[in-house]
Amino acid sequence: MAARILALMAVAVFASGCAGDETPEPRRVGGLAGQIVEVDGRYLYFECVGRGSPTVLLEAGFGGSSRDWRDVQPQIGTATRTCSYDRAGLGGSPPIPGLHDAGDEIDDLEVLLDRADIDPPYVLVGHSYGGALARLYAHRHPDQVTGVVLVDAVHPEWRERLLATAPQAPELAPFRRSIVAGVDLRAGELLDRRVRSLGTTRLVIVTAGRGTPADPPPSLERRISNLWHSLQNELALLSSDSVHVIAERSDHVVQSRLTGQPAVVIRAVRAVVDAHRRDAPLPPCAHIFGGADVHCRR
Repeated sequence: MAARILALMAVAVFASGCAGDETPEPRRVGGLAGQIVEVDGRYLYFECVGRGSPTVLLEAGFGGSSRDWRDVQPQIGTATRTCSYDRAGLGGSPPIPGLHDAGDEIDDLEVLLDRADIDPPYVLVGHSYGGALARLYAHRHPDQVTGVVLVDAVHPEWRERLLATAPQAPELAPFRRSIVAGVDLRAGELLDRRVRSLGTTRLVIVTAGRGTPADPPPSLERRISNLWHSLQNELALLSSDSVHVIAERSDHVVQSRLTGQPAVVIRAVRAVVDAHRRDAPLPPCAHIFGGADVHCRR
């Protein structure tokens, strides 16, 4: 909330400074670590650390923000340039007026990357709903994306198949809604279903070993957990160069030191960065991850 307030206070200054500019430049905001850039009459907040190529781009989950990556962004930034941002309506970025979907959010991201001089090649890291956005961007711009890391990411058929496990369960009522916080989830899922393959793009799937986004009641927990892991296995098939690891001690927010295993996410991203620099496929899962708190599936 503090970030939102500070960013809103800067709007007037930002807008007046950009008046007449054909391509507004990124500008810093007092009290915040990052910058803002104008996108379609609004602005988006972003933070970048580190230097080098490829650029790692961190995409938060539904309702999340750049703050969700605070336990991994500094460490990844020691190896290469690493950027996070707030999608419209989240953190320090004002909302898109009216209803929008994942396609609109990808359009926003394209403008942000261009105007903020965040250059490809990219390693896209998407958590939960952010995983769908990472897949959509990689599918739209295969020439720009050298790797993708999906952190307990949603599958495009997740809600549909979740509801099929217990159609009448009142606990699953929130997942029947197709529009949440101005976002048309159904439209985004239909777009995501068109992503049938990422070809040979390096792909690491990081799956939480404990819990799912549904937070199911005990009576449904095993069925929903089995479904979630099955869908994670399906995501690993999107690329012929993929690795799938289970973070056994993590809940859904794997990148958080409070509830997850941020070191697993850091290793995953660094493995993709290193493979890009060597112009090589990903090494086997067991070469990337080790210890009793992880389990390699592929």
